[in-house]
Amino acid sequence: MSAIDPEVAKQIDAAFDYRGHVTVTLKDGKVIEGYVYHRNLDERFGEPCLEMFPKDKDERLVVAAQSVKSVALTGKDFAQPFVPPAK
Repeated sequence: MSAIDPEVAKQIDAAFDYRGHVTVTLKDGKVIEGYVYHRNLDERFGEPCLEMFPKDKDERLVVAAQSVKSVALTGKDFAQPFVPPAK
């Protein structure tokens, strides 16, 4: 099993901590947008992966961490407090 690129591991961790949609780009070119609700990057606990709810679909998806090329935080972070615009 090949090791996960450290930069991709950081991106997956950031996506898990994020409370909005992310865009996951796979090494085969496929792009998945959705919410990451779980991730395992420790091989001692099974195959490294991330689990997500794809946007606009009623399913759960498990993505092997080794297949991830990049993860971008693309949606609104709903954990950010609302700040009204300055007048």
